[in-house]
Amino acid sequence: MAARIGTTQSAIARFESGLSDPRLSTMERYADAIGVEFTIRAVADRSTLRMVAVDVRQSLDTAGASESLRQVIQFVDDTARLEAAEVSTRIREEPDSVGDSRWDALLAGIAEYVGRRAGVATPGWASAPGRFLHRFWFVIEDVLSRPAPGLAAHSFVSSPPELAARGVFLDRASLVSV
Repeated sequence: MAARIGTTQSAIARFESGLSDPRLSTMERYADAIGVEFTIRAVADRSTLRMVAVDVRQSLDTAGASESLRQVIQFVDDTARLEAAEVSTRIREEPDSVGDSRWDALLAGIAEYVGRRAGVATPGWASAPGRFLHRFWFVIEDVLSRPAPGLAAHSFVSSPPELAARGVFLDRASLVSV
């Protein structure tokens, strides 16, 4: 492979293991050598909570709760570095329902959580009655697909108030990307 694309075997090994950041021209030559088409395309900005909701809905249908939660955590992480005005823009527009009232309540809690962290007002849509649960939801149990009483208890005492007020319990540490 190295000879076919004009590089060294060690460079190919680093590339294939994900330990390098190859140049675009190297990726194009590699794709050509293995017989696949290499294209670059722009993707829609997934940085608003409205767009995260679209991704969560799709993940719930295909990949499950763990992937959906990963997308929410990524949004929280992405907004941590933003100025208040940008955070306000990203949470302002009401997301469509994801088809599960628990996740709709979680997204409303996340809007309030990231807004409060940035010092901006909670958008009005996040306080709508449909954004609060009538029964407690321990997110970790959906992620694990089984009851987890100890983790649920921990979530109960460590959930951010913006989530707990909606009946959504998720350990605050779970909202941090590692």
